[in-house]
Amino acid sequence: MNRSGSRPLLLASLLFIAGVAMIVGLGNANLAPDNPLTVVLAPIQQPLRSAGVALAGFFQGTSDVQALRARNQQLETRVRELEIENLQLREFKATAAQYRALLDFAVANPAFDVAGADVIGVGLKACQQASAADPTAPPTGICASVIASEVSPYARYLVINAGRAQGLREGMAVVGGSFGLIGRVGQVNERTAQVQLIVDTGSSINVVLVGTRATGTISGQADGSLKLANVLQSDEIVADDIVVTSGLGGLLPRLLPIGRVERVTSTDAQLFKEAIIRPAVDFNHIESVLVISTTATLK
Repeated sequence: MNRSGSRPLLLASLLFIAGVAMIVGLGNANLAPDNPLTVVLAPIQQPLRSAGVALAGFFQGTSDVQALRARNQQLETRVRELEIENLQLREFKATAAQYRALLDFAVANPAFDVAGADVIGVGLKACQQASAADPTAPPTGICASVIASEVSPYARYLVINAGRAQGLREGMAVVGGSFGLIGRVGQVNERTAQVQLIVDTGSSINVVLVGTRATGTISGQADGSLKLANVLQSDEIVADDIVVTSGLGGLLPRLLPIGRVERVTSTDAQLFKEAIIRPAVDFNHIESVLVISTTATLK
């Protein structure tokens, strides 16, 4: 007889008997200690019981891991939702701050009849909410939206959704940012209008330097900068001096900020002095504007 060949069979038989014993033991916990089956299986009951407990723990652990993964997925989804809500709140806060500044400007200058313009998609609704929340808002303030823009070496303008229906006319001043002059209303349609930016090459504005009282004209350049020209040689130009509208010609209100002197570019041999002006407004990030329909002086 081949003993080595019978060992697997013997082991399988013992495992089968042990399984039966465990089933019987589960079904009858009061099995007598002197029961023959108990005596036979006693040596292997504890190892088998330990193995069963370990196997049950394995499946329980697998179930716990799956539950943790599902919970982690839920938390990640919630985090993304909160991030989106946070961005929306920050955007609303920034928009509300812009409108608060516009309202403050209008309230501080009641002589101005103004029409507002905003970035399309958020500005109109936000402005209505801000106006409703502020009973001191001037009744002449009208909300609008910037619906297009064009910035090229030859033409720089905005298109807003306010026009003749809102009282806009060609030549009206447009301010924004920190309430520096952005430009003037150009072509006006029934409900839309073009705003020619002061950095447009066709723009020319009479200005005065606050510090030295020198007068001149500001014009846009092909590279998007501003040039101060036509300043008498006898007048002084000082770096960082503030440049504002002079009101000459009666087309624009006086004292609207335009920018600061960056550097003088002319020489003493020239008939007039010239300088480069740093604009008060970032023309690449115009989100809210006011169209001023009067020529009163800025306070």
